[in-house]
Amino acid sequence: MISRDAIIAAALGCCVAVLYLFTAAPGVQYTDSGELAAACTTFGVAHPTGYPLFTLLGHAWSLLPWSSPIAGLNILAALLVASGVALTYLVARVLVARVAPTRDVRAHDLVAAGTALLVGCSATVWAQATSIEVYALNFVLLAGTLYATLRSIESDNHHRWTMLAGLMFGLMLTNHVSSVTLAPGFVLLWLSGSQPRSARLRAWKHLVFPAVAALALYAILPLRSAQEPPINWGMVHRDMHAFLYHVKGKQFGVWLYESKAAFNANVRLFWNLLTAQLLWVGLLPMLVGVIALVRQSRGMGLALLALIAGNLGISLGYGIPDIDAYFIPSLTVFTLLVGLGIASLAQRLRPTLLIASLPLLLAGAVGTTEFSKQDRSHHEAVDGYTDWAMANIEPRAVILTRQWDYLCSSLWYRQQALGMYADVVIVDKELLRRTWYAPYLAQRYPDVFGRIQPAVDAYMAYLDIFEREPEKFEVDRVKLGRAGLADLAEHQQNVQIIQQRFVGLIDAILRADTSRPVYVTPELLSEQEPLLLDYQRIPAGPFVRLVKPGQQQRESTEGIERMMSVISQPQQRLDSTLQMITLSQIASNAFYQLDGRLDTVGFRRYREIAKRIHSSHPITRQLQSVLP
Repeated sequence: MISRDAIIAAALGCCVAVLYLFTAAPGVQYTDSGELAAACTTFGVAHPTGYPLFTLLGHAWSLLPWSSPIAGLNILAALLVASGVALTYLVARVLVARVAPTRDVRAHDLVAAGTALLVGCSATVWAQATSIEVYALNFVLLAGTLYATLRSIESDNHHRWTMLAGLMFGLMLTNHVSSVTLAPGFVLLWLSGSQPRSARLRAWKHLVFPAVAALALYAILPLRSAQEPPINWGMVHRDMHAFLYHVKGKQFGVWLYESKAAFNANVRLFWNLLTAQLLWVGLLPMLVGVIALVRQSRGMGLALLALIAGNLGISLGYGIPDIDAYFIPSLTVFTLLVGLGIASLAQRLRPTLLIASLPLLLAGAVGTTEFSKQDRSHHEAVDGYTDWAMANIEPRAVILTRQWDYLCSSLWYRQQALGMYADVVIVDKELLRRTWYAPYLAQRYPDVFGRIQPAVDAYMAYLDIFEREPEKFEVDRVKLGRAGLADLAEHQQNVQIIQQRFVGLIDAILRADTSRPVYVTPELLSEQEPLLLDYQRIPAGPFVRLVKPGQQQRESTEGIERMMSVISQPQQRLDSTLQMITLSQIASNAFYQLDGRLDTVGFRRYREIAKRIHSSHPITRQLQSVLP
């Protein structure tokens, strides 16, 4: 027979699923959305740390008859987060019953339901439900591990629940390796029951073996990589070093506690996310919840605080722009503490049910506040930008960019998952600094890279040393110390050589096939590496085409009308940046149309297009000032 709690949890999951599906994005979103969708669709190897469980689940889901792979995967994200909310209700229900026992189960139901909805309506969690990302699955596994661990404490079948807790945590590690920092908290929670600790410790194998067994999923990465799928980040089948380098995410390790400024910014961000999620008024019951939990079960209270400490220990020091989702474990636990605080107050004060409904009121207020911000149902900025970009290139183009957030990831999805632009060579400049990328490009575009193998080999010889022995490129005197000063000259020479060969490789790629038109995104022209200085530069939509004297680029405004409509009202973090990029390129196209010409029809057309975004923007005012 289905329990009352299971029915309520399912009902809550269905309610938020409707909300999430209503606000889900129709297509590719910023940053890793396109690449992850391509990895799932082609069953490839995604960016570090590989996410084998995520890609396996996503691939199976993408085989269903969706209107497009990305649309189906965005639906999957919504359903995963909804499942996490349902599980959060079950977690809250167990904790509330432990901290504030009462005969009136309706109060517990209200508190637990409100707590789960407060988590589900928060900006950080809701954002994961609107487009595909790995954090939606991680949220489900977090809530599932919490619930199984709590049930292992309370249930007579504690061995079965312990095994499930170990399995869920192991699966969480196969989805996001950073979850390892939660291990101390989960172990303390598992040990916090009323049973003697020695008896619990004797059952360690029931916890550890399922977790270790789940890690076997990582074998998928080298096995699939060896088959050379269209998305093969890291090419981890090369050797054990390549596999471990990928799984550990070592290429991103440089951003971990890299600066005090990044740490301070993350502290401010986390505080803003927490206070927005609790609307400030939830901070007081949160403190009450901590006190009530510690009084009732000191071990359980310390365990939940250890979960927060483990999560914040890595998240606060990680200097990446999209750090928000890393805070989900801490924000979830803090919200659970709010529910415990309100349950404790409802136990002591009257009217009980009114106080118990406070989390529901908070959830409603947060959901109302966040709805317009989280509604991605009409957000097509990335697809619009990609359409505009590809409408302005000639066939068989070579594209060099480092616009991963707006363009490259989206192009990967279109090219590798949808089979579009098969004749176009797409190169991410920053990925050329990774040992796997040039060999990967050689597999994908043999007609181009087969012509420049000497340049590739010369660069790879030093790049492999840089990846395996980065200390040989260290030129900071403080870090080297006295013992390393003797090697300083050699290190400086290594840096100079690898940079020269990096520039040489880029130049070779762009010149490999003179019959192919060459396009770069404009930010690359202001960087230190020179790009075809003997070529002329012609704006072409969001690109700059590099041409030999006498060559022409066809003029086109195709795709720009849609771009204007989808970027006019910035809502997300990267919308404003993309708007600035768009306006800058419109200005470049406009002034190129005007330069040296009496006919200004083209200029006027671009000026009118720019006005549709923001008539008071500095670039728009500049365009308006040129001609009456």
